[in-house]
Amino acid sequence: MTPGQGRPPTLDAGWIAALCAGVLAQLQAPTLLHHGPAVGLVVFAVAAWAVAHHLARRASPSSGGAVSMALSWCAAFALGAGLCAMHGQAAMDRRAPAFLDGTTVRLDVRIVGLSEFRANGARFTADIERVVGAPADVDDALATRRIALDWYGGGHDLRSGEVWRLAVRLRPWSRPLNPGDPDETRRALLAGIDAHGSVLASERPLRLGAPGGLHALRGGVSDRISEALGGERARFVAALAVGDTRGLSDGDWERLRQFGLTHLIAISGFHVGMVAGLGVVLVRLVWWWWPTLAHRMRRRPAAAAAALAVATAYAALAGFSLPTVRTVLMIGVVAFVIGRRRRSPTAQPLLLAMALLVLSDPFALLTPGFWLSCGGVAWLLWCLPGTADPWSPRTFLKAQWVATLGLLPLGAAFFLQVPVAGPLANLVAIPWISLVVVPLSLLGTLLMPISEAPSTWAWQGAAGAMDAFWWAMAQVPEAWSSSRWLPEVSGGALALAVLGVAIVLLPRGLRWRYAGALLVLPMLFPAMTSPPRGEFSVTAFALPRGDALLVRTATRTVLVDAGPEPVDLARRLRAAGVESIDLRIETRRNAGRVGCAAGVDRAFVPRHHWRAPGTTASVRGTLRCEAGRRWTADGVVIVALSPAPPAAGASPDEACVLLVSSASGREAWLASDAGRWVAHRLASPSAGAWVIGAPATLGHWHAALGASGGIATRAPGPSLALRWPNDLHRVDREGALSWHSSEPNAPAGARNGPPRWWHPAFP
Repeated sequence: MTPGQGRPPTLDAGWIAALCAGVLAQLQAPTLLHHGPAVGLVVFAVAAWAVAHHLARRASPSSGGAVSMALSWCAAFALGAGLCAMHGQAAMDRRAPAFLDGTTVRLDVRIVGLSEFRANGARFTADIERVVGAPADVDDALATRRIALDWYGGGHDLRSGEVWRLAVRLRPWSRPLNPGDPDETRRALLAGIDAHGSVLASERPLRLGAPGGLHALRGGVSDRISEALGGERARFVAALAVGDTRGLSDGDWERLRQFGLTHLIAISGFHVGMVAGLGVVLVRLVWWWWPTLAHRMRRRPAAAAAALAVATAYAALAGFSLPTVRTVLMIGVVAFVIGRRRRSPTAQPLLLAMALLVLSDPFALLTPGFWLSCGGVAWLLWCLPGTADPWSPRTFLKAQWVATLGLLPLGAAFFLQVPVAGPLANLVAIPWISLVVVPLSLLGTLLMPISEAPSTWAWQGAAGAMDAFWWAMAQVPEAWSSSRWLPEVSGGALALAVLGVAIVLLPRGLRWRYAGALLVLPMLFPAMTSPPRGEFSVTAFALPRGDALLVRTATRTVLVDAGPEPVDLARRLRAAGVESIDLRIETRRNAGRVGCAAGVDRAFVPRHHWRAPGTTASVRGTLRCEAGRRWTADGVVIVALSPAPPAAGASPDEACVLLVSSASGREAWLASDAGRWVAHRLASPSAGAWVIGAPATLGHWHAALGASGGIATRAPGPSLALRWPNDLHRVDREGALSWHSSEPNAPAGARNGPPRWWHPAFP
């Protein structure tokens, strides 16, 4: 950070990059710096910045410029790492301690945010105002904390801003166990949630206070939109007016992802900028109507202050999402510069807004909104000069091209998919939604305090415009609306893709710039590690109350069972790099093994299908999983050993038992739920074999086979867990595990990414 000659001090992009690098270094670390070293880094950063500032002022440019810049960048890195560690220590100190897991407490809570209503209950966030009748240590651990609650079978009459007395059972924190699992602890860290639990239905809840405050106002506007339009038509208007996306179904989000339009169905910086422009227009009208005001205050500073005030109020109504905060900060910087009657470089508002965001909330770098919002503005500032006419069609098309291509690597890294029709869909959707739907939604919200009829008309116009656009998207052929799904993107592939996009967006005179597209290919087509020919791997997913196993050979993929219904197994399979399924096998026809079968079949359309024993193979090309069934690929053989063909398949002992054999003789027994008698009848001692199955029968199979090891596909019961042998692995404790026939000594972890400091430790 060096001052320029004859102008106020400015931030440079290198200082911001070093600050973000320091924050990311701490965020990606498995452990958190202690308070002492973190404070030491901040003190060092301040001292280094003071020395760099002194060198920049006193030394000559040739001798001190490079040294002061390098020193200021080191100071920015240390400042970012130290502040992030201090924020992390404060967040972890506020987290509910482990000794409260499973305990029941009575809490007086105030509902914050917008509650999410489901068929089986409600999910909401609340601030704890008082702990009722609890010991002092429990009161100290929970008072003034924020808690996330699930209310099963109730909670449908909750309103934002209300105060309730509830009996709550606290739950332990969990960490991602499978590829593609959402990181709930990271979400809690970003939302400032310190505990989570479930509302007990055994004790009567009490409503202690009526709705009040900003949260009640936001919920009231959303309810008013729903009453005026009806739940189905109001979902997009409420999302664009106050950021309420609760009405959008999974099908709505899926279609938006297919066309790359999820960034439009939220209150973005563009929407806040439109509202800020309304403040400028109002000031201009007032100054035109009352010209003598110019003698007391210049019109430009007044317009800037009005824009900042209106933008801040609207960002508060929208829940202070990160893109809105970034825009408010940028507007604040511009208002400050105008008020001081100084000129500032074009990129300074963005750089200052980023610095303020990172310094006040380092955890913002964990959110896609930070990178997509700031990255989109940065691409536009770099590729579109300030002298370009913003109203010309050419400028609009170029801005669309720059935003779509520039954000492609970041969008692919965060959402693990690349929409085929994304650029064309955005070309139509951005002007239609931003210039038609959003203004009508905002107009209805602004008119609501004045009169109900005009606000309803504006909302109906916005809903009609969105319905027309939604109908048009439904007419697009399925081949054009598909997406390419990606496994987890590595940091190196992402850096190469960003560099390639930067090369493509270089000035037009450089004809070789399109060669930069080659650097994007490692991200779009990552090299997947497959077992060598003749060998295989088995991955056991960690699913609640259900099983799913993935068998891979050199070129083929087999899915054994599909897990329980609430679990999105297709997302986990895509995150594991699965692009197609050659054979899907059902070992038993129960909810824990075929609950996600329909979703998997829609996502991958398996080429072959073995149905559970006792079911009728009604679909052409399907077979029953019974003794004698055989499948061979790449030198690997899968054989069904049980049950006999006439079995009914109702009891656990009539589950389909599979034997997977490699060309080198390594074996994996997939025992499903088959019990001890089936194990003694089928199993024969096999050196080096591994057994994978239900925990209740895994020990019997392990003993009958004399196996080298085993993997339990779900958590054992309480009594069995107390005497669980150490040589048998459990996915509920270790996460998803993969056993490779070429490396048979022990299974390898298959979770999505390494552990972070905010994850709880496994027992």
